Amino acid sequence: MATPSGALPARDRRVYPIPELASAVAAPPTATDYAQFANQDSVLCIDNGATTLRAGWNREQDPRLAIDNLSSKYRDRKFNRSILLAGAEVYVDATSRAHVRAPHEGDIVTSPDVMENILDYVLLKLGVDTDGLQNPVAMTEALCNPVYSRSLMSELLFEGYSAPSVAYSIDSLMSLYANSPTPPTTDALVISSSTASTHVIPVLDGKAVMTSAKKLNWGGSQAADHLLKLMQLKYPAFPGRLSSFQSGVMYRDHSYHATPTYASHLAHLASSPHAIVAEDRTVQFPFVAGAGSHEKTEEDLKNQQRKREEATKRLKEQAARQRQEKLERQQEELTAFTALSEARGTVSKAEYDQKLKAAGFSSIPDLEDYLKKLEKSLTRARNRELGIDDSENKEAPSFPLIDVPDHQLNEEDLKEKRRQKLMKAGYDARIRLKAEKDEERRRVEDERRRDEELRQNDFPRWLQGLREQHEDIIEKIKERKKRKEQLADRKSLAAQNRMKSIAGLAADEKAGRKRKRTEQDDGFGQNDADWAVYREIGTGDDSEDEEDEQEALRTVESRLLEHDPKFTLDDTAERQAMRKHQLLNAFIRGLAPDDPLDTYDPESAEHNSQLHMNVERARVPEVIWQPHMAGLDQAGLAEIVEHVLRGFGEPERQRLTQNIFVTGGNTLVPNFDARLRTSLQPSLPVGHPLNIVRPYDPHFDAWRGLNKWSGSEEGQSARITKADYEERGKDWYAGHAWGNW
Repeated sequence: MATPSGALPARDRRVYPIPELASAVAAPPTATDYAQFANQDSVLCIDNGATTLRAGWNREQDPRLAIDNLSSKYRDRKFNRSILLAGAEVYVDATSRAHVRAPHEGDIVTSPDVMENILDYVLLKLGVDTDGLQNPVAMTEALCNPVYSRSLMSELLFEGYSAPSVAYSIDSLMSLYANSPTPPTTDALVISSSTASTHVIPVLDGKAVMTSAKKLNWGGSQAADHLLKLMQLKYPAFPGRLSSFQSGVMYRDHSYHATPTYASHLAHLASSPHAIVAEDRTVQFPFVAGAGSHEKTEEDLKNQQRKREEATKRLKEQAARQRQEKLERQQEELTAFTALSEARGTVSKAEYDQKLKAAGFSSIPDLEDYLKKLEKSLTRARNRELGIDDSENKEAPSFPLIDVPDHQLNEEDLKEKRRQKLMKAGYDARIRLKAEKDEERRRVEDERRRDEELRQNDFPRWLQGLREQHEDIIEKIKERKKRKEQLADRKSLAAQNRMKSIAGLAADEKAGRKRKRTEQDDGFGQNDADWAVYREIGTGDDSEDEEDEQEALRTVESRLLEHDPKFTLDDTAERQAMRKHQLLNAFIRGLAPDDPLDTYDPESAEHNSQLHMNVERARVPEVIWQPHMAGLDQAGLAEIVEHVLRGFGEPERQRLTQNIFVTGGNTLVPNFDARLRTSLQPSLPVGHPLNIVRPYDPHFDAWRGLNKWSGSEEGQSARITKADYEERGKDWYAGHAWGNW
């Protein structure tokens, strides 16, 4: 099947398989060469990130080790020994995966025992084979790292590993240090967004202005969790289990920042289903093809055919019973409401209005219209049951036995007389209906003539009335649909009122049986309000009214299309409904309106195991600019940057915006720099410098900066020695320009 240009069938669009978490085999320790580094000149540099830990010696250009900052420790019952794993090796089997723990909570180290396990693993891989660590340690930490967290780390390094000295610095500032030709004199506005947080730090003359630094509690892990919740809400019946690892992969591989603004991007997506389909990414999860299916035998096919025939027969019998019940109910209503109509002149107007209201009618015309509909429906039903032809060219039938007394007729003639009575009743009803049709035709012709005169003499007033009529019909259809939905919900007020009425009828019926034994009549039906109960507990079988409303809607819309230049095909109710479903299909299944009908198979295990990312691709990264979208009561990144810049004079602001340094794994989401630029430009004066730069290697630059800084004079002076630790306590910290103090 051919498709229009630019619209690919869904089956031909690229499908992105979700990667599975591969099981890593535990590697043996590396060959030891620690002897050449076992001295005070070799600094052990550890970039202790919340996701990845990088470790190595400062005498080397790159870190020797980069591992997932995770640990798994458990006891193997089979061999009766303790197992300690770290990094990717924690996924070696199901048991190790069940005991995975992280030392960080957010970006703060809160589990010293897990941190110790990871450091044991790191030192083992680096070949450290001495009783104590003979090297100074330089380690990164997060902005605003609490004192207790640093105290835990110092206690672990000094007491557990006998480190001679320790120095701490902020990871994002170390990345700036690595990329600055002259770090002691550099000016920059550091914007870092990593695993668990986003922060802004101004740096002037090589010193971080910590009093103006700001932090946002949103990072890559929160974004992945947010995407996970959105996907679970979008696909509540998804057959597979979406894990945090998989949502993180989807976030990193398929998300992007909306430019120039999120509002304009949403407006573009809402303009057409094609726009959503163009942004759609199909993510395929593992599935079992043909699970539960088998080849059907001839006997199975015969059994299916027999079951279908039996189901069809039951449906026909049920429909016949429903028609008979409806006919009896309508006949009772016709009798009661005809009596109500005839009682109009026998009581006062106030009392009659009260009876009308009790019966469920708003006015006399409302009652008359309902009576006409009842008679019309009953006549049609009787004619259908009696097999009477509605042709107008038939000669008037004769009913000779109707006027003959019963005592002059035998048994067969009495049966024929009853049949002729029924036929005469149908014929008389048909004659009355024909007269009513003629009268209705004349009335419609008069209305059409008056309407045409109004259109020619006062077109604006006529057009306004037609528009109001169109709105009224649509509102009635919505109200009818809403009432059906409410009756289908047993917790809704309408359904509860209906059940109360049914319960009341059941109680009256039970009381009536008791009265029957005592030969007393409860008088039900003598009051017109009694018959309103039938309408109140009706199940919504008003298909005739729906057909009339739809026909009236089509008529009004055709006239608006003919005479109203502002009313187009896209404004019709059918097109509006179609557009709504098209957007929904594009949003849920990635289907464009011109796709073949077989692009999505609800019975396909492959299709049911697919997630479609479209709006979410820009919605999840948008939280960093609008945190309220995820329920976070904090300012967005652009507002934070503007607030930081307002704390400086114009010369300092120019120095900061001349070098906006962006780092961190969460800033690698596409369009981050472009969105940052468009968000900051409106708040800056015309001609104000705005230069965004990035590190050479965002994955290892923090470690390289730590490597470079640890060997400098400033890095050496920032070390906390073991003597300082023992004399001043574990809370003491040597402040410096690249740390938290």
